[in-house]
Amino acid sequence: MEDHNLENNLRKDLGLVSALSLVVGMVLGAGAFMKPPAVLEVAGDYNYALLAWIIGGIFSICGGLTLCELGVMFPRTGGMLVYLEKIYGSKVSHLYGWMITVLFAPSLVGALVGYFSSVFCLLFGIDDSYKMAVSAGVLGFIAVINAIGVKQAGYLQTIATACKLIPILLLAIFGLWKGNGQVALFSASGQGIETYAPFAVAILATLFAYDGWAQVASVAGEIHNPAKVLPKAIILGIIFLVVVYACINIALFKIFPVQEMVSLGHDASAVASQRMFGHLGGNLVAVGIMISILGGINGYIMTLSRTIFSMAERGTIIGARYLSTIDDDSRSPVNAICVLVVFSFLYSILLDADRLSEISMFSIWVFYLLTFIGVIIARKKYADVPRSYKVIGYPIIPIIAILGAMYVIYGMLVYQTFNGIASIILTLIGLPLYFYYHRKNKNKELSLGEMKKYKVKMQYTIAVSTMIIVALLALYGGVVSK
Repeated sequence: MEDHNLENNLRKDLGLVSALSLVVGMVLGAGAFMKPPAVLEVAGDYNYALLAWIIGGIFSICGGLTLCELGVMFPRTGGMLVYLEKIYGSKVSHLYGWMITVLFAPSLVGALVGYFSSVFCLLFGIDDSYKMAVSAGVLGFIAVINAIGVKQAGYLQTIATACKLIPILLLAIFGLWKGNGQVALFSASGQGIETYAPFAVAILATLFAYDGWAQVASVAGEIHNPAKVLPKAIILGIIFLVVVYACINIALFKIFPVQEMVSLGHDASAVASQRMFGHLGGNLVAVGIMISILGGINGYIMTLSRTIFSMAERGTIIGARYLSTIDDDSRSPVNAICVLVVFSFLYSILLDADRLSEISMFSIWVFYLLTFIGVIIARKKYADVPRSYKVIGYPIIPIIAILGAMYVIYGMLVYQTFNGIASIILTLIGLPLYFYYHRKNKNKELSLGEMKKYKVKMQYTIAVSTMIIVALLALYGGVVSK
């Protein structure tokens, strides 16, 4: 149990403001602009849509409070990968890492790329047939930045984080102020559309916008006085986000009738800004939205490529040697980044952005469910491990988190049975691979994780490849549009 007390060796420099900033900074992003129409479509009317956003926030609060107990117990790099391994063993943690590699990471990045290309084409009046070229271009740009080095990727992330607050504030404040009063909240006269989706699907759609709170648990061991700071940071942070999302939704409801907002889909926020601020002002807000989404793509490629790299170092996935190679110039896992970018692009072609976001949330919430249950198991399995933070309201808060996870999983399986079952099957494929590589590598010394110096710098290779692919896709788009 020696490694369970590593928190004593970590600097506890994070206070309430830092932890609160981490919650809001990780969560607030593309979902604020892209998800309101999708939630409204499956909810059916304004009132149920707002209720879905509130319940999604409650589930996220309970989930965050629950997960952070494990973050304090096992303050090690890897987050949920470590928690699942400690509680359920290496097989389950492998399945989690495999799911991140083949499902969550490419689906999430693919969804963000789909949202970006949609706003980009609307802003510049480009035909939708060019979306593939735009998607390839933005992914190539992010890959080049990350191939240059993590420092440069960090600069991009800082700029995007600062910029994303501008369109959010403008949409929320001016939408509430200048909206034409389409909304009829909390009354029988509220507009609605026919929907056959379970209400759980609307909640699942909001969880894409709330996703990111789990990252706080990864730094729980570095928070000063976590027993007091963690609950406050998670509760205040997500309540703030619920208010922001509610304001954005109400602002959009006041600008659009239900049917028009649903039909606009991903373009609703950009069109709303054009109506409020005129063509030029609206375009500036749309640029802010694109920069926000760009930051989300960059942030997830930065973090999730490291998870893929970590999985490759264990030697239990296909192409482990290639994926665990670090570029000597940038000191980044460039191969893992390239593979993530390629699969994200393919996913964005095969499925629309909303469907990809739902698949990513479904797949990750299956493991959130296991982690929430794991908190209860850990109370018995690691009863003697000191906990500077325990879930407030135990066991009620973990039970709410567990029931919430089960509810959204049920909604996905009922409404999109094929996608739900396909996600589970793709995840379980990782199990025979685990046994195969575990047996193959038994009693072997694996020489993985090597440093490699390429003759041509990887950023140049990626940049040239991206330009060629974008040119070919642009030609294809031109043919299709004719």
